[in-house]
Amino acid sequence: MATQTGFETLSQTVQGWGYASVDVFAKEQAKNILQQKIAYYQSRIDFFEQKYALNFVDFCDNFSSIKNHSITEKEDDSIIWETSLDVIEAYKRDLVALSL
Repeated sequence: MATQTGFETLSQTVQGWGYASVDVFAKEQAKNILQQKIAYYQSRIDFFEQKYALNFVDFCDNFSSIKNHSITEKEDDSIIWETSLDVIEAYKRDLVALSL
């Protein structure tokens, strides 16, 4: 009596869930994770846009005239905000690549 390998069991399991293959399942899971990460970083961006009532470009253009927040706070927020924008763009590129 032959025993199944872990991959054979995995393959049968994901096919039982309606996926054509482990690759299709993995691709869908990766896309779901990317969408969750995009939503997380978008929430960070939304927070800063609400906090400053500006988008990032306008925030940078008006940095020195924003007086109701300290320089350190604005600098810290700027780093997190810009990083969040960059991460979202990278995740969106990955999402497009997975959708091809």
